[in-house]
Amino acid sequence: MAIPTIHVGCTHFALGRLQALVNCEGLSPVACVDINLAEAREGVASLEGDVPEGLGERIYTTITAARERHGAEACLIYASTPVHAQLVVESLNLGMHTLCVKPIATTSEEFREIIKTHKAHPDLVLVQGQNKRWNPAASKMREWLRGADGIGEMLGGECRFWIRQNLWRADNSRYPDSYVEGIFFHAATAHQLDQLVAAKGLPKYVTARIHQREDREIAQTGVWGTAGAQALLEYPNGAPFCYTGTNASHANPFGWSGHWTFLGEDGDIRRDAGHLQLFRKGECVEECQLQDLHPGLVEDDRLQFDAFAAAISTGKDRKWLQESTLGTWILMEACIASARSSTRVDVESMSAELMDV
Repeated sequence: MAIPTIHVGCTHFALGRLQALVNCEGLSPVACVDINLAEAREGVASLEGDVPEGLGERIYTTITAARERHGAEACLIYASTPVHAQLVVESLNLGMHTLCVKPIATTSEEFREIIKTHKAHPDLVLVQGQNKRWNPAASKMREWLRGADGIGEMLGGECRFWIRQNLWRADNSRYPDSYVEGIFFHAATAHQLDQLVAAKGLPKYVTARIHQREDREIAQTGVWGTAGAQALLEYPNGAPFCYTGTNASHANPFGWSGHWTFLGEDGDIRRDAGHLQLFRKGECVEECQLQDLHPGLVEDDRLQFDAFAAAISTGKDRKWLQESTLGTWILMEACIASARSSTRVDVESMSAELMDV
């Protein structure tokens, strides 16, 4: 039986996530939350497929109000970034398994409050939403990085990521991705490096720098840490991994893309978006072209929601799903700390500090 779920957000990007919720099998929307009721009803009315009857009349302005009227067991949060942390805490305190789109917090203080609340409700599943890890291309890369038939121990690698987004709103204000300091790591870098954390866990150290670039046409107004970044990750075995990302470049038709290279003891990987190659002894032994990003990312999130539901109902991958997605937030925060201080940051120590509340 599908898990009754409250969905926070019914417009813009969140509307596509609500469609993914309708499409998935493990969760079922019983109510929605949005501060703009009129637009939210329009959004719900535009949904396709097996939409629960009367969902458009079950929209509330707070999670608490929705939970009081409906027996929801899970909550999906797709609101504006600055309010994520308070909504996660509210959802957990109401006794609901919670998935919040990245970033679940914008400061270490917010993150600690979330972890403190989660520790008070240890039976609840808490996940930072990271939809890029679920598409077939990312899943295949993870299989090669983790599996016995892949590349063995990772010796090094790199990721080059590019995206070009116009972050101006229609009313000439800006999306949080353009005005929250350091947000490029949590908002953009996390898209890619989460796939690395999902496969290989957290590095031991990170050294990061940010790009100070202005491009007012796309709402880059000089706010620190919003235009792009670079990072060197060092894994416990000494393997280095290099990352370069920019928010002011060309992209594929979906708006973003990336290139990956991994070197291993038993083989190597090359990936350009959905084109993947596995090499051994200088020869390509496997090659495939897989879906990288689904248009609108609806299918990516449908896969994520069903995985979240499985973690709740059967415990499948629960530990990995929680630790790896929260670990991605910790790694991104370590990148911000490194870039601010121009120092090498001990990720393991930062993780222990943030989780010890």
